Amino acid sequence: MLTIMIAKHVLCSIAVTACIMLFTLLPFLPGRYDSLAVPLSVMAQLIGIAGLLLVPVGVLWLDAGHRRSHAGKHYALGIATLIVSSVVWFVASVAAAAFGGLSFGLIALVLGSYALVRVRPKLKALEEAGPELAKRVALYLIVVPIAVFALQRATVARLVEFSRSRAIQNSERLIADIEAYRVVHGRYPSSLQSVNTDYSPGLIGIRRYCYEPHGDAYNLFFEQFAIPLDAREFVVYNPRDQQVVTSHDMDLLLYSGQQLERRRGYYAVHEAMYPHWKYFWFD
Repeated sequence: MLTIMIAKHVLCSIAVTACIMLFTLLPFLPGRYDSLAVPLSVMAQLIGIAGLLLVPVGVLWLDAGHRRSHAGKHYALGIATLIVSSVVWFVASVAAAAFGGLSFGLIALVLGSYALVRVRPKLKALEEAGPELAKRVALYLIVVPIAVFALQRATVARLVEFSRSRAIQNSERLIADIEAYRVVHGRYPSSLQSVNTDYSPGLIGIRRYCYEPHGDAYNLFFEQFAIPLDAREFVVYNPRDQQVVTSHDMDLLLYSGQQLERRRGYYAVHEAMYPHWKYFWFD
């Protein structure tokens, strides 16, 4: 019976970890664009970082499960767990507002507050709880945060590279059609702005390809989820290797030449692994 109980909670820990990781990886998965993919991923990543605050609390729960003198302190540990969990969720809610809009952030905050109101009255029952409960709580508070943090550190950077590469590869048909247009008309198209997109990046976290004429060529670009979290990444193709991205449209109207170049706004530019592609980071 004890073995079955342990297996049950181990499986639950794996399920919680898997759920958080699914939200973490959502923007990098193949599929149709979803506007909530990036906000959910940021929330999950911040939960992975801030969730480490629960580990010391979990250690205290584990200690309480092995010491009879701590048997009456489960209620205090429950309050501590609730406080730290609220801090973690508040951080995630702020991220939801920053990346998904104020409404999304408020919804996350309301859901967290509702869970807090529902759980708070049940903490009194912890006074009568035995050491086995303390050990089970410790399992979740120690194993899940550490597992999520480790998996995120191991996978996210690689998936950003995968996402960038897949979107670049999926643009080949679009670039070929643009070049075919030039052969027929003697110039590149003046605009590709449209209601519907027929050339899809094929990733849940990337909305569409954008096009703009630039000199005697053009820039083809897309925005994707970036590492670090506080950066915005724009990946740009230019057949003449004259890639540019500008932070503010007003600067394009008011400045030119070197003045405009100084005001582009990006703080880093990197060569992509594909010819004529670069990616820019904005804060």
